Amino acid sequence: MNMREREKDLVDQFNNNNLKFKETTYHFSSKEKEEQFVKAQFETPEQLARYREYRLEWHRRSNEFDAGKFPLTVICELVSVCNLHCSMCYTNTPEFQEAIIGVQRVLPWDTVVSVIDECVEIGVYSILFSWRGESTLYRSKGSDGKLHDFADVLDYARTRGILEVTSLTNGRNLSDKLIEKIVLAQPNWISFSVDGMDDGYGKIRKSLKAEEAEDPFQVVVSNIKKMIEIRDTLGFTRPQIRTNTIFPPISNDPERYKTFMEEIGVGLVTVNELLDFRGAELPEEAISDNWFCQYPFQRLVISANSIIMPCPGAHNEEDELVLGRYMGASSKQIVKNGKTKTTNYAEISLKQAWGSQKLKKIHKLHRENRRKEILSCKHCRHGAVTHGVDWIPEDWDMERMEWRGRMWRE
Repeated sequence: MNMREREKDLVDQFNNNNLKFKETTYHFSSKEKEEQFVKAQFETPEQLARYREYRLEWHRRSNEFDAGKFPLTVICELVSVCNLHCSMCYTNTPEFQEAIIGVQRVLPWDTVVSVIDECVEIGVYSILFSWRGESTLYRSKGSDGKLHDFADVLDYARTRGILEVTSLTNGRNLSDKLIEKIVLAQPNWISFSVDGMDDGYGKIRKSLKAEEAEDPFQVVVSNIKKMIEIRDTLGFTRPQIRTNTIFPPISNDPERYKTFMEEIGVGLVTVNELLDFRGAELPEEAISDNWFCQYPFQRLVISANSIIMPCPGAHNEEDELVLGRYMGASSKQIVKNGKTKTTNYAEISLKQAWGSQKLKKIHKLHRENRRKEILSCKHCRHGAVTHGVDWIPEDWDMERMEWRGRMWRE
């Protein structure tokens, strides 16, 4: 089993500081397939050279604790809800949707357009159109009177010249029409979350419906095949297709999983180290020392309710990490203990968020190995002690493919 840290050569080249960071995503496909996956996304040598420039800057910033003049990438959450009910997901309770996300669970089309336009203006290389929810559920009517879907978002970002346009999906909400629109929109890659195969997949990736007429694993496999077939029929090389899984459901035969995915046309197979999102806080022994988070030096996150944050680890939109709400957005409204609460975060642009004093303080604390002074960063699962990609915890139920015991974080 040969799983490699993502861009390990660049990590080794640039990571010369005393503090360490880690990637939880490992590449399972060969180095050669990884290179093909990247090259297929770009039509000209100039575009590929710009992508290489982007990845070099990505690692330089983490090595030098330097945020630069603008975010390299923006994570733009289109939808905060999902059509599945996966047991290990921290978003799958009504309490999370009401008390954390609040009333606005779909990013308005006009806001999406503004975000993309500003990203072009300030020089952002990449936009990932997903975070906590399922992006293919996206539907929003704009001020133009038209109803826009997920593929329209990808198409607008591509048309405006964003270098890397990407998204994650569970792949179960894709009609033939939407698949074709996605291919025509020409995103760089689409990553399908496919945890395991056959019955093991179904145990993790559970539908909200009591019963499904079709086998869930075959549904997602069929949709992957359709996307690849339409792409190839049209003579395109985009979108490239990636699949991602956590390790436990493939642990009995990892090579079978990789071989199956590559044989149906997947360009890059990746595996995530399992993270434990249960509980509100980590025990002290589980918190890494001499570790910093590279994310606030590289990217910004805008949630479906228009809140801007410095990293994708801020799942609960904690006040100590919130930088503001995107300009023109409605105030955030949540429901907690049956009462509605309105929070009027300051309206800011992405550029203003990147230059804000609050973000500069976050940078400073990470540079000085003082991240634990930020409670949310102290207990962030990305900063937990690592166990390796092939970790199967003692309290992970291999038969049910879910955690045993302990409550989910509040």
